[in-house]
Amino acid sequence: MQHLPKISLIATTYNWPDALRLCIESIGRQTLVPFEVIIADDGSTDDTRTLIERMRKDFPCPIVHAWQEDLGFRAAEVRNNALRLCKGDYVVFIDGDIIMHPHFVEDHAKMAQPGYYVIGSRAKFNEKATARMLAGGAVQAHWYSPGISRRMNALYLPWLGPLTVGYRKSKPLYGRSCNMAAWLTDLYAVNGFDADIQGYGYEDTDIIARLNNLGLKKKFAKFRAVKFHLHHRQKEFVEANKQIFRDNLTVTACRHGIRNLDYVE
Repeated sequence: MQHLPKISLIATTYNWPDALRLCIESIGRQTLVPFEVIIADDGSTDDTRTLIERMRKDFPCPIVHAWQEDLGFRAAEVRNNALRLCKGDYVVFIDGDIIMHPHFVEDHAKMAQPGYYVIGSRAKFNEKATARMLAGGAVQAHWYSPGISRRMNALYLPWLGPLTVGYRKSKPLYGRSCNMAAWLTDLYAVNGFDADIQGYGYEDTDIIARLNNLGLKKKFAKFRAVKFHLHHRQKEFVEANKQIFRDNLTVTACRHGIRNLDYVE
């Protein structure tokens, strides 16, 4: 019988408690409940704190609220804040505006293997379907549900998964941190996300490059670890982040991450 790791599930959020509620509810429906849930909060107001306090009362695992001051979009740093609090040994990253297939956490746990990290894909709800669910409508998160794009990514066919672990092998930097998993020790080895990356873009590509530099191999969770992203307006990439990413292409540990290496002996 496979020994499954203790999963720390990290969900980023910012001032969208209605979406976070749907996300947390989908965590509660998992076939394998994570060891802990850490909400990486990039400076939300008290509405988010109130939601978390209400939902954690009867939740099947601990929910930790890792809040940082609102100083602009700082997804890298808020994930590092969450990593500092992790008590599990394997970390799954999501965004706080997704709905997970009931086997999402279990799939990631079963794919965990020393020497590897895992990247998954995402299906997307359109604006109409998102508005309906946020207003209290029934959650319909299946490949055949109305209002879904990237429908191929919504297919749950786990028996095909082992045949696709090398999917997009020709693109070593491909992946998104909204569906990503790695061992906590490996994330510490690369010093987490580069906190110098602020504003939207490149924080996930950057850490993927450094995990590669660490010598890890990538698995792709095709037809497994299925998730559905709620609709929101796409942010614009911050051009300055591209240069930080390029500067890190040959390094393993960023200087300003979980630890500030400028001050480490």
